[in-house]
Amino acid sequence: MEQGEAWSARRARDLARGDARGIFVAVTDARPASGAPPSGGPLGGAPFAAKDTLDTRALPTTGNTPALLGTHRSRDNPVLGRLIAAGAELIGKTSTHELALGITTSAAAFPACRNPADPERSPGGSSGGSGAAVAAGIVPFAIGTDTGGSISIPAAWCGVFGLRPTTGRWPVGGVVPLSRTRDTVGVIADSVGRLAAVDAVAVGDRRPPSDEALRLTSGARIRIGVPDADATFTRRLADPVRRAWEESLDRLRASGSVTLIRIETEELHEIERRCGHEIEFFEIARELTEYLAGLPRPLRFGELLEGVALDEVGEALRESVRAGARSEHYAEALVARSALQARYDAMFATSGVQGLLYPTTPITAPRLGAERTAELGADESVFAVGTRNLNPGSVSGQPVVTLPAAGRDPGRAPVGVSLEGPRHADRGLLRVAGALAEILR
Repeated sequence: MEQGEAWSARRARDLARGDARGIFVAVTDARPASGAPPSGGPLGGAPFAAKDTLDTRALPTTGNTPALLGTHRSRDNPVLGRLIAAGAELIGKTSTHELALGITTSAAAFPACRNPADPERSPGGSSGGSGAAVAAGIVPFAIGTDTGGSISIPAAWCGVFGLRPTTGRWPVGGVVPLSRTRDTVGVIADSVGRLAAVDAVAVGDRRPPSDEALRLTSGARIRIGVPDADATFTRRLADPVRRAWEESLDRLRASGSVTLIRIETEELHEIERRCGHEIEFFEIARELTEYLAGLPRPLRFGELLEGVALDEVGEALRESVRAGARSEHYAEALVARSALQARYDAMFATSGVQGLLYPTTPITAPRLGAERTAELGADESVFAVGTRNLNPGSVSGQPVVTLPAAGRDPGRAPVGVSLEGPRHADRGLLRVAGALAEILR
């Protein structure tokens, strides 16, 4: 369905309950008529889903980890609360990589989630179920979280659209946390227009922007930055990704409305490597410990760790304990993050580009359950390769819109491109992304 078509919450629930791809971990009962927000609200009664790391009163929040099974909270995450108040209807919780500490949404407390484009492939992660729910046509949008690519990767690998807003733009709290510095709630949807409508409600606007308000001025030239061919963003790409990336650039050049500007980007990666890992892992154990202590049945961090299903998640939690003792390194990393933000600010200011475009991931979706890939010619971690291009922007807190790349073939794995913009310029970035999406579709 396209934006503007009627969506039925009843039908969405039926599809969610009947789905055999591991997309949903829980489905709500029908919303009672009394006290329900009107379907004529800003989101028109559209059904939506939420990642199973977001707190809801209606359903448990488990983070796909055994220790949290059956855990209920007494409040809705603030973004979900605003969406429900605007007329949207929550129909279920979607699968996530265990504790959002991975990008394949593998089996943990619940079965693995499968990609609707190819059930033998991962949908990405950690918001994999949210990407799959949209790609499967069950809901027009689904809410997820993003710490290091967890919105963008599922959007790209499922062939749909994603928005990671400027970190701090959307309300925080009511979520199984990883990093207070890097975490943000975001959205995966069936169109850029839908991303914009959800973004408006999430930040407290009374009415979503009209389609006309999202369009660029007729005849406006769009200046888009692209990395050099030998930059980290583009140096090593799997063949299907390279073909889609080059076709996307060809389409943009031929459009007559887009000017591509080569941008030096290596410093972004160099600075990120000095700070991203240290910030996240210093904060994980502290954030989770605080969250667990506030549960109706409080848990200790050690209880959570003892029960994890995935070995790599257990190792990540143990690394977070070790990193928590490196306070001097953490302080240095925060300084480096400020330098990374300054570098982004300078890049946009001096180049005059409205966004930086790059392949979302260097690889296509891996086979279900695979945590290693040889798609780039060597045995490598799916996580390391899959997050490579998204690391600088996610650490800095830049907004990014992910779009399906040009040349999409229903018989091939989806490929995405991501458009990263200046911090706090999300609405303008969405307008530019909407124009690019029209060219690339």
